[in-house]
Amino acid sequence: MNLSGGDDCVATGWSSPPGNSTMSTDTQIFHDPLQLVVAKRTFIAHRVAVLELRRPDGGMLPEWTPGSHIALHLDGEAMIREYSLCGDPTARDVWRIAVALVKDGRGGSRHVHEQLHEGVCVEVIRLANLFRFEPAARPHFVAGGIGITPILPMIATAAVAGQDWRLLYLGKDRATMPFASELEDLGAQVVLAESSMRGRVDLASYVTENKRDHFYCCGPEGLIEAMETIAKNNGVSLTVERFTPRVVQAPAGEAPFEVIIEPTGQTVQVPPDKTTLRALLEAGVPVPNSCGEGTCGSCEMVVLAGEPDHRDSILSDDERAANDCMFVCVSRSLTRSLTLEL
Repeated sequence: MNLSGGDDCVATGWSSPPGNSTMSTDTQIFHDPLQLVVAKRTFIAHRVAVLELRRPDGGMLPEWTPGSHIALHLDGEAMIREYSLCGDPTARDVWRIAVALVKDGRGGSRHVHEQLHEGVCVEVIRLANLFRFEPAARPHFVAGGIGITPILPMIATAAVAGQDWRLLYLGKDRATMPFASELEDLGAQVVLAESSMRGRVDLASYVTENKRDHFYCCGPEGLIEAMETIAKNNGVSLTVERFTPRVVQAPAGEAPFEVIIEPTGQTVQVPPDKTTLRALLEAGVPVPNSCGEGTCGSCEMVVLAGEPDHRDSILSDDERAANDCMFVCVSRSLTRSLTLEL
């Protein structure tokens, strides 16, 4: 989900319970899922539910950093969905998520709204961060609707650190903008842009007037695409997170290729009509996976040889050029063979 320049898929030192999880890039995978309970559930905007998750014994939860998200098992193991943590990173006993009900979605938000009431147990299988808060200049946040969720902890962290920061929060009206009231209380650093009241913001002018800042953006795809275009045309530093996959133009006909798995040496054939992930799973290669859309980062694998055809919505242009990792749910190969590390 992070389309900024980054650390080229290098782990950054998450805290991890011994024997219970493994780590890849900014990720903890819990082989024994964390069993949490919905301690509190409230509604703060139109069709937006906020859930506070705690351990049943009241114990401490793993550490996390601003921009992190968690993967929940919903409806048994039939459904896995990712939600941004929007609470206080220093509060080790509670995780907070906000989930907007998507009318024509894949069923995850509907399950949360209909089934996850107070007292209900839920499993967390992964904690990850692909939207790292590492500003190279004054942090300037741009959020649209539910895209405010991963940005809230960034604002809190910037405020505690005494950083000068700004927020442009876009939405139709207050009813569709979760956390609007508490953000407005922060003062002049926050601009709430309700399109029903003042029309659409001239985003290009707004960004170029602040082009020395480091922008962080999350929200609808139209907003992200606009920010990417503006940033590219004006040399603006931008980090984004997507909730939906970017549109990638695939070739008219897919080419077959092979994947060699290290350190086992197993060779897996990937035909034109199968994704890399499906071919690996059917061959018995245990690849963690969730979204199937190239947005969550769970199926990341290290590239040892060959050239991937990157089709994810996570890596930056520089990270794609480095060719040292790929997300196998959507990406394929530009070479006849790829060597990947398990």
